[in-house]
Amino acid sequence: MIQPLNTIPVELFLEKARIARKSGQKTLNLPIDDAQALEECLAVVMTRLAGELDAIALSVQQTGDVQIKFDGGTL
Repeated sequence: MIQPLNTIPVELFLEKARIARKSGQKTLNLPIDDAQALEECLAVVMTRLAGELDAIALSVQQTGDVQIKFDGGTL
């Protein structure tokens, strides 16, 4: 079973970037701990995405069919 992704470091970075942009800042500084958390989060997200894309490509090669499902999620 796939563990849920912890995307909090990405969300925090995006919020800091949004605030910096709105306040007219020219640079955005991250403490090394925040940068490391963001790096680790992005590595996990990209690795999982690559694995899922590989699985889709393999499925298409084997069956020739593409199946897309939309899930509205939960609130």
